[in-house]
Amino acid sequence: MKTISNYAGLRVDYVQGGGGNTSYKFNDQLMAIKASGYTLKEVEEEAGYVTVDYAKIKDQYASLMENENVDVEKETLAINLESINLLEGMDNLRPSVEVGFHSYLPRAVVHTHSVCSNLLCCSEEGRDTAKKIFGVSEFGYIYIPFINPGYMLSMHIKDEVAVFKAKNGKLPDLIFMESHGIIASNDDFERAMEIHEKANQMIIDHFSATAFPIASIKKTEDGVFSDTPFIHDFIMNFSADNKYFDEVILYPDQMVYLAGNLGKTIIVDKKNNTIQYKVTEKLAQTIEELILGVAYIISEISRNDLTLKLLCDEGIDFIRNWESEKYRASLVK
Repeated sequence: MKTISNYAGLRVDYVQGGGGNTSYKFNDQLMAIKASGYTLKEVEEEAGYVTVDYAKIKDQYASLMENENVDVEKETLAINLESINLLEGMDNLRPSVEVGFHSYLPRAVVHTHSVCSNLLCCSEEGRDTAKKIFGVSEFGYIYIPFINPGYMLSMHIKDEVAVFKAKNGKLPDLIFMESHGIIASNDDFERAMEIHEKANQMIIDHFSATAFPIASIKKTEDGVFSDTPFIHDFIMNFSADNKYFDEVILYPDQMVYLAGNLGKTIIVDKKNNTIQYKVTEKLAQTIEELILGVAYIISEISRNDLTLKLLCDEGIDFIRNWESEKYRASLVK
């Protein structure tokens, strides 16, 4: 878990803040998955993840399909918590909110909010562009529309993977999720990382994408400030009306950590050319990374004459009221 988690977690272009998750199946029953509230770079040999009975998750998720009169998201949370099967000495943590779809995929799974993959997933032309890049490549892939995270996303991935396997005789290497990110999976964890790495590079090559900047904050006597020139240029110029991050919502993490915070915990002072974060250093770093990711995606999509695809209103309402996202955000704070 440490290897595949740190591989993605130490790259801000792959995950920003607490985004993304990884998993590894030990056998036909037990799976390790990143714990909710932890970042991938915080995962160690014996910390930052939890073990679950994923066979139980699949059985109980299937039973939910047979009952139309249940709150599936409430029931899903209960199932996820009841599936926890800790190894000796492990902390009792909550598994990632996306533990469901991990249960239906191969042994090793790397899911990130890679800014390169989101040049596809956050553009109207994403599906067609994915076909141009991967249609005749070594990788089998599926591209799915935005589905509310949790139970519905897990079931949709399960069904799409089954269709792909029936048609191609194998599981897909990659899954692109609109307004979300990318999944690379394989029974060999090194191959899963390789698939993820190559796929991102193929997207970079296709767009001739500019290098992703380093996200940096600085702490002074006056507080914590953004120290990333790319962010300053974007907010002070390209985002002159400050409506980005509040009204132009690309994906869930942006809404959870950024929307509604301008003028509150994020203070933009154009006169003095400063962006201040009135939060802890850890949360400030998360916000800096998320702003950088959003700004980069918007800038690159514009540079390539593509059309931004915004997170749908239904998705925004779901995330705003989803208990699991409130829990994850509270841990970071």
